[in-house]
Amino acid sequence: MKTNLKVLTNDELQKEYRDKSIIFSIFLGLIIVMVISSIITLFMSSIMATTFLPFAFLPLSLIFWKQFNDVKKEMKSRNIRKNS
Repeated sequence: MKTNLKVLTNDELQKEYRDKSIIFSIFLGLIIVMVISSIITLFMSSIMATTFLPFAFLPLSLIFWKQFNDVKKEMKSRNIRKNS
């Protein structure tokens, strides 16, 4: 769901930043696990369909990264600090 970041209040924008940060971090961690698993599978046996699985999820991770950066840019334009 695409939200218009300009209409959010500062508190809502900070919550959005926190949510996007968590989602992007978890997804990036999963992709790293998939890459490591693919490398191990490649050395233990031959090339399988799961070897290319991280490449299938790469576009989705780029979308999450772009959404996360959009929230960061909006916070920077409003001079809002990132509360962890």
